[in-house]
Amino acid sequence: MSTHGTLQVTIVEGRNLKDKDIVGKDDAYVELYLDKDYKQRTTTAKDTNSPTWNQTFTFQLRKHQDELHLHVYDDDVVGRDSIGSKTINLKKHVFGKGVYDAWVKLPAHLGLGSHGEVHVIIQHSVNKIIS
Repeated sequence: MSTHGTLQVTIVEGRNLKDKDIVGKDDAYVELYLDKDYKQRTTTAKDTNSPTWNQTFTFQLRKHQDELHLHVYDDDVVGRDSIGSKTINLKKHVFGKGVYDAWVKLPAHLGLGSHGEVHVIIQHSVNKIIS
């Protein structure tokens, strides 16, 4: 299965995100990447543990890029706190399957429980070469 082409990722919303703030609720955002040198991120959803982002990101796939990394953070005045992360295997869930539309769980430490979920929609399209 060819991994070249374009990957369109929509970060729709989150639910039941683990509260990292002592006072108030999270100011959550999602950082996503195929390659650590080119990260993209949503805007920060203020004061909620069930944020709505509805933001779409486009990645140009290169050979051997078959994992999408999602990391959810709580944006703080000084720094950020990790809420959770998940790596999506594109070969298994996306390539050759059309649209991947799922709630992705953010596993807690050692996979015991969950730090919430993020609703993602991923579409892969192969770039056509015109000769």
